[in-house]
Amino acid sequence: MGAVTSLFGPLLVSFTHRFHLSLPSAGAALSVYFVGATLGVLPGWLGLKRLQGRLVLSFSLVTIVLGAAGAAFSHSWILFLASIFLIGLGFGALDIGLNTLLARTALEGRAHRLSVGTAGYGVGAVICPLVIIALNPNNFRLLFGGLAVIALVLSTLNGGVHAPPLRTEPMQYEITKMKTQRRPILITFVVAYVLYVAIETSASGWMATQLHGVGYSESSGSLVTAGFWTGLAIGRLLGGPLYHRLSDKKLILGGLALAIVVCAAAFFDSLAPYAYPLLGLIIALIFPMGLLWYTMLCPHDSDGLSLLILFMMIGGVAGPGAVSLLVSQFGVHVVPFTLAVFAALDLAVFLSALRFRPLVVAGGSLNTRLN
Repeated sequence: MGAVTSLFGPLLVSFTHRFHLSLPSAGAALSVYFVGATLGVLPGWLGLKRLQGRLVLSFSLVTIVLGAAGAAFSHSWILFLASIFLIGLGFGALDIGLNTLLARTALEGRAHRLSVGTAGYGVGAVICPLVIIALNPNNFRLLFGGLAVIALVLSTLNGGVHAPPLRTEPMQYEITKMKTQRRPILITFVVAYVLYVAIETSASGWMATQLHGVGYSESSGSLVTAGFWTGLAIGRLLGGPLYHRLSDKKLILGGLALAIVVCAAAFFDSLAPYAYPLLGLIIALIFPMGLLWYTMLCPHDSDGLSLLILFMMIGGVAGPGAVSLLVSQFGVHVVPFTLAVFAALDLAVFLSALRFRPLVVAGGSLNTRLN
């Protein structure tokens, strides 16, 4: 998933050469992919309700296989975009499938599983640009073909996943009935995740442009971007041990407070190349620990997790869009300022979540019923 997400940016120029397009036209691939990923959450959600979890994962991966194979062999831009849409569709279903299944595992070790599982995203996002350099961007067909083969192999390795359909889980019905108590928790976490995704996507998408705009080479910008994703991967791998020393709340709130400081440091041209990899390390645990926090407040709320993953994608559009608008008005030095504002707002929203207590039904906390 990390590899798929990070491959489009470095390949836009190659798309212009292969399909004889302008750069803005080639950028449509990003939009089509994102639309597919957003829509893919819905069949993933419905699949989890009606099918075994391993089938949802396999179907999602097969969709990516079809899309990646189509992209590798497409000779027209329209067919290529249709293939990119399929990749996005599979990504969205896989995103909600993996995160929901990990968040439903036993409470003991759940933080470690969520952290390590999401760390793979960062690893893939680092490796893919390096593979593009090794293969030569103009040979992107080989890259899509390789993705198809990898996804096909992975689709056969889900036999050990035991996850009954969500409709068989009675606790979801109990949570859903508590609309008045559940609604403010869900809305708070949706807003918090929209802001988090805005931080991640805006930083990864604009740091190289900022560095190039203040005099650094394009290769330096690429290396710093890779450093950001490396920091993200390392931070998530450390999630399990850190969770045993600190709580999910402390890791999230402390990470966002430090993120504001690091973003402020990125105002200075000499510090920016070091600040962004550090930012990746600092914000790494917000995503998995936020899911853990939510599942502690609303256990077995798979529908709530699905809505979180669906609506958080708004941040992937709104964040970079806001940065783009501000850069056009004030220049690239506004990038770290905007990131600091996003982090401060996110910190305020997560702080407001401290007022919530785990939902209680039938005289006891739902947390006591976790397997």
